[in-house]
Amino acid sequence: MVAAFTVMATVIIALMREDVSRVLAQATWQPAAVAVALCLASDVCLSYGYVLVNRAFSISMGTWELLEIGFATSTLNNVTALAGVPAHSMRVLLIQRRGVDSGEILAASLFHSFVSGTVKQTLFVGGLVSLLFGHVALGSGPMAIVFAIVVVVILSVLVIALMAVDSLRRFALRTVNKAWKWASHRDISPFLTELDAAVSRGLRVLKRRHLFLFGLLVVEAGDWVLAAGGLWFSFVALGKALSPGVLVSGFSIGISAGNVSMVPGGLGVQEASMAGVFALLGISLAQAALAAILFRVANNFVPFFVSLPFYAHLVRKLDNHAIGH
Repeated sequence: MVAAFTVMATVIIALMREDVSRVLAQATWQPAAVAVALCLASDVCLSYGYVLVNRAFSISMGTWELLEIGFATSTLNNVTALAGVPAHSMRVLLIQRRGVDSGEILAASLFHSFVSGTVKQTLFVGGLVSLLFGHVALGSGPMAIVFAIVVVVILSVLVIALMAVDSLRRFALRTVNKAWKWASHRDISPFLTELDAAVSRGLRVLKRRHLFLFGLLVVEAGDWVLAAGGLWFSFVALGKALSPGVLVSGFSIGISAGNVSMVPGGLGVQEASMAGVFALLGISLAQAALAAILFRVANNFVPFFVSLPFYAHLVRKLDNHAIGH
């Protein structure tokens, strides 16, 4: 991923070397350090949201240990994406050693992704609406944006229904089991039943504890606000301060495009989407492309490398725990 990112960044810079040279000549790098700090704080917020969800699902581990697991897996997911599969798998691998059922672990992890994704989709729709009404005349483009808003809203409602409505969720799980059995000739219905029961228990807890759910949403929103702040300071480092509307448009559309793409980590898709939206909103293309590259480093690669010692510590601790039992 780092090698592919380096090649991509080198090609972009080479194609726009004169404009890039002008942008870099006026750059000040202290704001870049602030961008890194905000992106790290964003991952801490996301990780604490994972702690809160595990508390709701009655997974009894220490807060610091769950925070470490949340941080290590969330930063991995930011680099790889792939529908969150690496993060979910690592959480099962790490927590199952403590005697927790895999269905409980996966239910908590999926619910955490569901809440984070709901906040993200809200930002995405906000970015599209901001782009539609606030900044530019797009010619024939408005209909495409309206269509995108409708599709995102429908998909969001469908996901919420699958999570919250027992009959729909169980129908989806039965379909997954049939597809898995057809492909692998293995029946995973016991695991899916365990997963369904864990989701139901967690939802019942959250329905009773509205303040807890509100706190979880605040933490998840804090994750995205801090990440957007990291992008804002990435632009400031390159000599451009964005208005809130322009920032939300480029940030939400770029992040969402990267996440829904089939490319690992949205590499290239996120940067191209961000740069394109910001250029459409009147920002220099070279400035937008460099800011997107700097934001990728601050938001994905630095937190991932920071998380590696935590992952090594977790593996040693959980191995020792397994040996002791």
